[in-house]
Amino acid sequence: MLSIYDYLAIAMYFGLIFAAGVMLRRQSKNTSDYFRAGGGIPWWMTGAALFMNFSAWTFTGAAGEVYKTGTFVLALYYCNVIGYATVWMWTCRRFRRLRVITWMEAVEARFGRGTQQFYTWIKIPILWLLGGVALYAVAVFMSSVFDVNLTATLVVCGVLVTLVSFFGGAWAVAANDLIQMFLVMAIAFVAAGLALHQPQVGGISGLLHRVPRSYFDWTANTPASVIGGWIVAMVLITIFSFNSVENSPKFLMLDNDRQARRMTLIPIIGLLIGPLIWIIPSMTAILTHQNLHHQFPLLEHPSEAAYVSVCLATMPRGMIGLLVSAIFAATITSLDAVLNQGVGVVVRNFYLPVVNPKAGEQQLLRISKILTLAFGVIIISIGVLLDQGTVPGLFSLTNQLAASLLMPMTVPLALCLICLRTPGWSGWSTAAVGLVVSGLVKFEFPHILPLLFPGLHPHISPTERTDALFFTTTFAVVGIGTAWFLITGLFYRHSSEAHRARIETMRRNLNTPVHEASAGTATKNHSLYKVLGMLGTMYGVAISLFALIPNRISGRVGFLFCGGVMLAIGLFMRRKCRNTPGLPPSGTIAPADTTVLEQS
Repeated sequence: MLSIYDYLAIAMYFGLIFAAGVMLRRQSKNTSDYFRAGGGIPWWMTGAALFMNFSAWTFTGAAGEVYKTGTFVLALYYCNVIGYATVWMWTCRRFRRLRVITWMEAVEARFGRGTQQFYTWIKIPILWLLGGVALYAVAVFMSSVFDVNLTATLVVCGVLVTLVSFFGGAWAVAANDLIQMFLVMAIAFVAAGLALHQPQVGGISGLLHRVPRSYFDWTANTPASVIGGWIVAMVLITIFSFNSVENSPKFLMLDNDRQARRMTLIPIIGLLIGPLIWIIPSMTAILTHQNLHHQFPLLEHPSEAAYVSVCLATMPRGMIGLLVSAIFAATITSLDAVLNQGVGVVVRNFYLPVVNPKAGEQQLLRISKILTLAFGVIIISIGVLLDQGTVPGLFSLTNQLAASLLMPMTVPLALCLICLRTPGWSGWSTAAVGLVVSGLVKFEFPHILPLLFPGLHPHISPTERTDALFFTTTFAVVGIGTAWFLITGLFYRHSSEAHRARIETMRRNLNTPVHEASAGTATKNHSLYKVLGMLGTMYGVAISLFALIPNRISGRVGFLFCGGVMLAIGLFMRRKCRNTPGLPPSGTIAPADTTVLEQS
């Protein structure tokens, strides 16, 4: 069970992120600052934020799959690497050249006001749902650690995440993401080392020798056709999702498009190394915790507590608190798309053009913060509903939501930067066709399954059936959606003059590099470095002092390692602060980034 030192570690972490939010709140002087940090965040910080999108699901849903099936979950992460590689090769610089504040403004520039409003009212509820799923995932973890009611844990976590986004906006999110990335990776290395050190495991060689052979043979329990279909579908999803204009907000935070390729390397490298570390505790659980249902009777899917069960058994006093902080850190980033970017879509693309076109920046900023709180309440409510119902496993649930709801909306958003010569209605009509196709596949799947597996379908397991539905939905949505979008190009010549003028303006912007840094970037980064340097140094020293707690030598070394990592980040930021120009004199305000999309 948790000790007083664990609660102290958790309190320290919450104090850190709230301090960052409060200290950086003055950086958000307008909606450009609040939603994309004024377009001037260093590339290595935005790259950290991009990498941190894996969320707490990695330590719950994915951990459960590792416990049940072994290394197959690595296929998911390496499919993501393929997706980021395509972004690195082509899309990343074009994202920065969109010259917008929110990604929905790019949708309007590409398709027009009608498609923009269509996406606003369809996409926001989907984001709420995904946010609720992410929140439910972290609540599963927290309730396992604290042995408290899942619903109560969900509400508390939701309130904390909402307040973090409310206080600081994009500046606080960027600052926290960097600290959180190093905290998560440091704790993950310690957790893996302690898990391998268990007598029942015997190090890496012992683990490889003792775990079931099926952990490395993906086709041992699942037909090769199902495995192959699942992998191909996941590759398609990552390529379309990562190259969608919806994925552009992190790139819009950069100084220039030359840095876009650099930042994309961080998630590529991180996802090549990170999963190999993350799966180790869950793999050792099959040797040391073979009855998770007895240990976690309140969980509907006890396998999702595989990671935490090993950590509870191996980590010293105080370290579990750091682990809880790390998992919570991953959740903050994953919910940013809903709380920060989702609110930005509503404010910039509905409230401003439709409700109050004359609203000033200060009024828009106040509305943004109010909506952040409202979105938080909605996401918490959805998470509570998921808790009250029957959830079919976080791994399968997340994949099915991606195929059924996200992909129909994503296909036109990815193709729109490849094929510009389509009419304005091509966006919403392709999304509508995709949603219809998704529904038809779901409804007709019992009749489709015998065609996919002629001699196998009577014996197919529920998990294999779910996987088959997943990749069948993906293939149908991507194939038919892509064909529909390309066919609409035949009607481009009948488009209005205004639409064709918008397309030519976007073409010029996409072909024109953003060379210079945003106005006021250096002065704003000075404050960012100053805050991170101070907080990182203090946090690193505090964690290092935990080595004084009477624990085994391995635990003390773990604290020194984690504290040393955070201290190094703090000292690096202090050095960056000294080498960066300071803020302008009191009473002056650095000009905000004004590189917005040209209008004809």
